[in-house]
Amino acid sequence: MQTKRNTRETGNVLLCVLATILIVSIIGATVLRNSTTRLNASSTQVRGWKEALSAAETGGDIAFAEIRKTLPGASPSPSPSPWTGWTNSGTTHVSPQTTFGSSNLRAQTVVETCWFDASGVFHLGDPPPNGNRWYRVRSKGTSPLLGLKRTGMDDALMKDGLTHFASIGSTAMQDITARGKGDSLLRKIDFQYDHFIATYGPNGDRVGNAVVNASPAPSISRRIEQIVAAVTPFFDAAIKVSGSFYGLGSAAWIDSYDSRNGPYDPTVKTNPASPYYKDSRHGSVEIASATATIKGTIYGDVATNGGNIVNSQYITGTVDNNVPFTLEDYQMPSVTGWNYQSSLTAVTGNPTLTPPAAGTSVAPIYYLVSSWSGALTVNPVTIMTGTPPVSVPQDTYVAIHVTSDISGGNAGITVNPYVHVKIYFDRNISVKNKASRTRSPGTYSSTVLVRRVTRTEIPCGRKQSISTPAPPPLSPRRSTRRAQMSTRMGTPTLSGQWSPRVFTRTET
Repeated sequence: MQTKRNTRETGNVLLCVLATILIVSIIGATVLRNSTTRLNASSTQVRGWKEALSAAETGGDIAFAEIRKTLPGASPSPSPSPWTGWTNSGTTHVSPQTTFGSSNLRAQTVVETCWFDASGVFHLGDPPPNGNRWYRVRSKGTSPLLGLKRTGMDDALMKDGLTHFASIGSTAMQDITARGKGDSLLRKIDFQYDHFIATYGPNGDRVGNAVVNASPAPSISRRIEQIVAAVTPFFDAAIKVSGSFYGLGSAAWIDSYDSRNGPYDPTVKTNPASPYYKDSRHGSVEIASATATIKGTIYGDVATNGGNIVNSQYITGTVDNNVPFTLEDYQMPSVTGWNYQSSLTAVTGNPTLTPPAAGTSVAPIYYLVSSWSGALTVNPVTIMTGTPPVSVPQDTYVAIHVTSDISGGNAGITVNPYVHVKIYFDRNISVKNKASRTRSPGTYSSTVLVRRVTRTEIPCGRKQSISTPAPPPLSPRRSTRRAQMSTRMGTPTLSGQWSPRVFTRTET
């Protein structure tokens, strides 16, 4: 029988295998640990990047709340008053830093009064007396980053011949590779210093560049800028109603157009290729109550005061159910300097009016009318010129103040080319025929502006109404103020801005 000989090398293989497994396990654990740490850092940074935008938008909302307090006529008066607790310097207001949320997000906003002149040039400060006040809102949102100051996994800096860093003020910062490559988060994180201020200055205009410590560090900050447009008394909405709203009709629509670009074209609103497409999307409706039933399509925004309207395919703009406002009374302007004529004191039958002079936009030919039940035709002033002499019409400006109702089966007005008429009425308009129109062939325009004047002697609660023809080609701007407007014949075409107390549209 042969016996096995023992040797000293018997256990060497087992030891080598165990050592190899140990080394590979350590390497794997180290790689996994580093990968997990960097993955967590990247996830935190991506979350912080998104939360910083939310914080900036919150700062903008805070600014809007303060701006709304500055609106005149608010009842009750806002408390606290506008800009309380802010740092105010002239027309610039800086909010205190607001910290909120479980992530300790921070928001701070700068609001500056601004305006645009007639040529579209931007100016900071209060506008001139005849200008409109705008606001520039700049908000900064900051999201703190927990953990160590380290980059994430999606940072890729390599020697590839491109510039990844630049000195202060260098135009190389405009290159996308200036602070990293690809989707690098390095350019978005303030590990030690605020890189935005170092590169662009505190206001982003490359003025006052400085190296300042980030607070907190590390953190991610995002900035947004909003221009708050002025809302003018007449052109902020096509229809403004202080009471309830019911309309327009299932086949009706509200849009807008710029008369400087030619006559109204109903196809523009649905033709994105048209150069005037954007001009057609301002047919907005504002309702100062919670009672609103909207039918048809609105190519613009809708605002109510406590309503529950939701956005749909029939509203192309935005819906805001928290917009209180008041319709201020319109007062008859001073007639000082107007050229008063006594030749027309009542409109009955079918009279024709040719003013004795052309007048001007600030000094029109003025008529005081006590009753209106007929169809008035207004002609322009003409002069003889040339050889042989020919009659040439002139731009003619007429103002008519009607102290009673404009009503009757034949009531209306025809405005011929070159004539510009302003009608101020104290009572009601009830025009139910096709006798109201403007005639503007070619480039020779005629215009009509209709305004209801507030009169203190009208008894409180008296119903004021406006009825429109079906359809009237009249294109005035109607400021009815506190009146009740109802349309109840066919499919009327309403042009301009309407501001009644109650709007009702009955389909027939």
